[in-house]
Amino acid sequence: MRGVSLYIALILMLFTSCHSSKKVVTEKDIKQLEMSALYDTIVKHYGDYQTVKFGFSIDLEDFKSLPQIKGNIRIKKDSIVWIGVSAMSIDVFRAIITQDSVKFYSKLQKTYYAGNLADISKEIGLSIDYKTIQSILLDELFFCQQDNVDTVSLFKSFEINKKDNKFVFQTHSKKEFKKNDTLSFLQTWQVLNDNFRISEVDIVDEGTIIENKIKLTYSDFEELQNISFPTNMSLKAKMPNGKFHFDMKYSKVSFDEELNFPFNPSSSYQKMEPKLK
Repeated sequence: MRGVSLYIALILMLFTSCHSSKKVVTEKDIKQLEMSALYDTIVKHYGDYQTVKFGFSIDLEDFKSLPQIKGNIRIKKDSIVWIGVSAMSIDVFRAIITQDSVKFYSKLQKTYYAGNLADISKEIGLSIDYKTIQSILLDELFFCQQDNVDTVSLFKSFEINKKDNKFVFQTHSKKEFKKNDTLSFLQTWQVLNDNFRISEVDIVDEGTIIENKIKLTYSDFEELQNISFPTNMSLKAKMPNGKFHFDMKYSKVSFDEELNFPFNPSSSYQKMEPKLK
């Protein structure tokens, strides 16, 4: 009998300990699971490729008298962005951007620059890094002024709503943004719920004397090698050094080809120095 009582006691202890360790699923847990699944889905729809190249043409809204800018972009993901601009089949400008350097030269002005993105950021009055440039060109998520953070955890903290056929999410609510003096930065994304690609990004930075605003819009998505890819990108910006707006149309997009990145400025070109603020 004593052995039976001990057995029953052990069973009760086991049941009680298991029951007490069971975690109650809260509304916050459910939200984080949903946000994690949404993040994974968005990233999955970027497409699984290592290189991409495409032609482009740019219309500058504020300089309609200037000829249309045309060129090519080649990207080895997380490594190199190469840009070549031509006019009437003549190579006039090339740039190559890596994680820690920026180089470009102009055949028209016979000038050459070699520096880094930190210097460029100071020059234009806006913090920018390699990942941001790559993400803007490829229509991928990027998080401004968020260095060395776990992007998945960050994403889970965002405010999210549904609007028509889009998910709309923000770094924090507009109400919180307006009343909290420590929050100088608001970023909003709109993601299409049919192909899970980003259709719009709005960025507001009130941490400067003149408010910075950037708006990116992606449209005319096409299925290219099983990847839904935008063929139009529009960028509007208001920054301390002025406003600008351009529309860029992509053409001849191809993925996972062997790429080269030719960059051969003449030794006679004048070296440019950044005018750091």
